[in-house]
Amino acid sequence: MSSQEKKEERRPDATRRAVVAAVGGLVVGGVIGYVLAPRGVQTITQTVTQTQTVTQAQTITQTITQTVPQPTPVVKIYERVKLANIRDLSPKRPVARQYMGLNVILVKLGERAVGGVGPDNDVVAFVNQCTHMGGPLVYLPDINCAVCQLHYSQFDLARGGKQVTGHATEYLPQVMLEYDEGTGDIYAVGINQLVYGKYDNLA
Repeated sequence: MSSQEKKEERRPDATRRAVVAAVGGLVVGGVIGYVLAPRGVQTITQTVTQTQTVTQAQTITQTITQTVPQPTPVVKIYERVKLANIRDLSPKRPVARQYMGLNVILVKLGERAVGGVGPDNDVVAFVNQCTHMGGPLVYLPDINCAVCQLHYSQFDLARGGKQVTGHATEYLPQVMLEYDEGTGDIYAVGINQLVYGKYDNLA
């Protein structure tokens, strides 16, 4: 065999060895590179939970019941006032008197009357003030009536001061009387209705 042929036979082996050496070099290089290569940076994700305290304003409504002392009411009452004695009165002759600051006519009618006192239940008293416009009254003995001097309204004193004619539409305020049989004294103790021009008879 010639030397040329020997060289050609050796070439495949040489080539194979070269390939194996290259592959080995790559493997070794890779291992060394892995060992010597710097380690990678790890990313750490951290979740932070924050707890916040929220203060809420709270409105509380309270109902407080408080007892307020009330002033003691003043009790108003009619006074008991002596107007006359039965012996001082003559039939159909009126007498003027004052009661609770009001002008009053007291008269013995000579006939039984509504609200009359005395032995014959014929003594009555009325506020001397017309219920129409507050005019003064004059007594007419023949008919036992009181007549207003302003507009001539007429009131029957035997029937509790009932309006008979004229502009007045209300009874004449009658003074309530008490009679003391032992002494014959006649007392005024009240008024049965509101007097013209007043919101309270006792004010």
